[in-house]
Amino acid sequence: MTRRLQVLLLSVPLLLLSGCSSYIQRIVVQSMSRMADPIPPAPHMITTPMLPGAQLAVSWAGHSTVLIQMHNKLFITDPFFTNTIGLVARRYVHAGLDPKILSKVDFTLVSHIHFDHFNFGSLDMLPKGGELVIPEGALEYTPDFGFKDVNELKPWEAIERDGVRITAVPVQHFTGRYGFDGAWLGALGYTGYVVEYRGMTVFFAGDTGYNPEFFKEIGKRFTVDMAIVPIGPGAGGTGIGGRVHTNPPGALAVLKDVGAKYMLPMHYGTLFYGSDANPTEAIDRLLDIAAREGVTDKIIALKAGEQKVVY
Repeated sequence: MTRRLQVLLLSVPLLLLSGCSSYIQRIVVQSMSRMADPIPPAPHMITTPMLPGAQLAVSWAGHSTVLIQMHNKLFITDPFFTNTIGLVARRYVHAGLDPKILSKVDFTLVSHIHFDHFNFGSLDMLPKGGELVIPEGALEYTPDFGFKDVNELKPWEAIERDGVRITAVPVQHFTGRYGFDGAWLGALGYTGYVVEYRGMTVFFAGDTGYNPEFFKEIGKRFTVDMAIVPIGPGAGGTGIGGRVHTNPPGALAVLKDVGAKYMLPMHYGTLFYGSDANPTEAIDRLLDIAAREGVTDKIIALKAGEQKVVY
């Protein structure tokens, strides 16, 4: 028996018994059934992280990993490049970005401590000349990756560096990294961010359910150019999604509440959650609803590896 299989067999019962939510259990079961299958390449690959002349550009690598260019600064959100999470949860498709091509990242933003967002192997692959930004409660989980600085922010706390202002903002999710540690973390360990630089403002929601109080307050405090919002799992569900994940109608409600000019949908098509019919259900439904509501021009729907200059 190989060491990888031994770890797999030991890890699965722990995941199933440790209090992880049912959608995590479904990810594990589905990933095990596909363990021997090759992972297909991303439909596109990012080749030019910094686009000449762009004031604001976004590049989607898949899942919640987005390169955000604001003038001469480059940000990355929730970097996830590895093929698996914890050896058991497997990608549907490779990332649309090879981190080896990144000569610099000014700020790396981690929204929460779940394995598919706070991915140690992926953070190791990034250049370390910039700063790491994490939510309150995450510092005790953070190894020394070698970043220039590590900033742990509580809701509405901000840092300012060289004209960049990054504010942690409240979102509605759940905490814990190992299933049992959520009992003492409470509301710590997850956040969203608002990034401001030279007249551009981007809201990155991380993982979140719909909370009108939080999002309307963000809309009052900031003039948002781009909202980066999850649309899965649970794309086919009714209403605005579950308590911890917005579905397509919920994501559009976030767009309206924060008053963003544009929205980049994310958190779909990379991992199997068991609650979506197929990897494209979330984006298909979002575009259908957006067309019926007359907001298609606000949606920047990218395939993994695609880029868009907004301004």
